[in-house]
Amino acid sequence: MNRILFLLVASASLCFAQGRHQTNDGPPLVEPTFLLPANPDVNDYRPVVNAEGTVAIFERNATATPDDVKLYSADLSTGDVQPFVTFASARADWCWDRSGGGITSGPVAFSNNDGIYTVADGSLPALLPNTAGMIYPSWYPDCQHLAVDVTGTQVTAEIDAITGVVIIPRLANERVWAGFASVNQTNPNLIAFAGQFNGESNYYNQDLNYVWVTDRSTGQPRVAPLDHKAPKGPAFLQKFQARAGWWSPDGKWFAFESNRICNQIDGQTYAIFIQDARGLRPAMQVTDCTWNIQHPKWFPPRKDGQTLLIAAVQEGSGGPFRIASLDVSAFVAGH
Repeated sequence: MNRILFLLVASASLCFAQGRHQTNDGPPLVEPTFLLPANPDVNDYRPVVNAEGTVAIFERNATATPDDVKLYSADLSTGDVQPFVTFASARADWCWDRSGGGITSGPVAFSNNDGIYTVADGSLPALLPNTAGMIYPSWYPDCQHLAVDVTGTQVTAEIDAITGVVIIPRLANERVWAGFASVNQTNPNLIAFAGQFNGESNYYNQDLNYVWVTDRSTGQPRVAPLDHKAPKGPAFLQKFQARAGWWSPDGKWFAFESNRICNQIDGQTYAIFIQDARGLRPAMQVTDCTWNIQHPKWFPPRKDGQTLLIAAVQEGSGGPFRIASLDVSAFVAGH
């Protein structure tokens, strides 16, 4: 009995240690900087920032009504928070328009049970026709097209952001279930997604995801895990688990959430990682699992040279999520 107890304690201690220490030789782990005052009565989640880095749009719900989720906007200089949409709304993406040579804020897209909505500056939300069942819109850099997650069939598709017409019904291939797309803004032929090889599985499990990338620069798209060492077939390895990722504005980096090193691998605790966009080097752990940080997106390039992420952080065990920034300059410096 004592030997069994010793082994259990040792195993638990190892798991705890894995959750609290970084797994790479990169820069020290980053602490979040919260962008809004603490409010135990609300839960703030899935933030995205505009091209000027001055306003964030995010999901908010009262902790007493977790299913009543709506989008809000926050002025990051004043902390002023206002409703962005007055009806059920989630999973926003803000297009950064590059058509003029610089980067300016374009329309916002989001989804609910009705489908995909877009909101141009100063306009009311417009529901795109025939998009029911589509979620997680991700803008192409022209602000005219969206990559979307088609629920039920577990594929990602490209649609017209004005008419809702499906342009490419399957951005990946038949061998991979694909969701939560992110379009590379400097090379839109590259679409990343949270994916699962389906060759020997009859159900989708988001905790068995890797980051996969579709390269559509050739006639037949090439689909493979972002990390070149991750299996392309059915052999799932926890050390490559990853989901909810996003390309950096310059297309050179990819940030994502993963439970690969956390002592809870059931989808309840995540850390943020950054990996080079070619997937040739190991992913670098950015945050400690104890923060449970999820859904990273990038701030635009800054004049002071800092490189920031915006993400949702669960402050305290089981507490509400808050939006925060992460200074990841040390992780991308010199590369």
